[in-house]
Amino acid sequence: MTTTPDLLQAALAVATALVYVGAAARQLLTLDGRRHRAPWDVTALAILAVSCHLAIFAIDLQKGALDLGFYKISSLIFLIMGVISVVSLLVRPLQMVIIATFPFSALAVLVSAFAPPTGQPLAGLESGLLAHIVSSLLAFGVLTLTSLQGALLSVQTQRLRSHNTRGIVRLLPALDTMGQMFFELLAAGVLWLTVAVVSGALFVDDLLGQQLVHKTVLTTLSWVLLTLTLAVHWQRGLRISTALSLVFLGYGLMAIGFFGSKLVVELLL
Repeated sequence: MTTTPDLLQAALAVATALVYVGAAARQLLTLDGRRHRAPWDVTALAILAVSCHLAIFAIDLQKGALDLGFYKISSLIFLIMGVISVVSLLVRPLQMVIIATFPFSALAVLVSAFAPPTGQPLAGLESGLLAHIVSSLLAFGVLTLTSLQGALLSVQTQRLRSHNTRGIVRLLPALDTMGQMFFELLAAGVLWLTVAVVSGALFVDDLLGQQLVHKTVLTTLSWVLLTLTLAVHWQRGLRISTALSLVFLGYGLMAIGFFGSKLVVELLL
């Protein structure tokens, strides 16, 4: 396997990174908390960036195997986050989220394209295992956006409690809208995580084996915690500070189980 991308993929990676950064910069310059939608040029740049990112992924798929190495899977998760962000921009004011995520998407694309491979590509995947992989990636992408939205909501809540309405608070949508978007993303993330947990139990062999036990345990704990948080919120309401703390904890457990193991196995050992 070569460690150098072909010329087309390399050029596309650089172009994608530039468009990602351009979209984030343009949104930053036009940020206005009173806007319910991003400006048309920001949306157009975001769509272009995600489309180029999708093209890179399509080129990888044409090689006949799915590369889930540390860098490749990071890029794929940012692609998922980009797609969700672009779709959400059409109906929800998630402009601040793309400012936070698109520069990292640019970095992930470049590292994925030019860094040496870290994992063995997978070929001939069965449909059940493929469903588990896809749902896991979707869950991680959506819950990453949930955590970012939660971080913004936490800052906004603290500033409003201290009667500080300057700076970032003036650029964010109303608190009720921010909270609603947070729980909408959480519900979508829990749904995909549920699919990932169930499909993993059904289709992944040796789920509690030595290589997967820590990932299984941490992901299951995360699923339980996030599901309970959402259920309690729906049933009787939950203080936003409590909900944020539980979601951050649940996401942290999932991230350690998912990326922690890949980091150790592929980059440190």
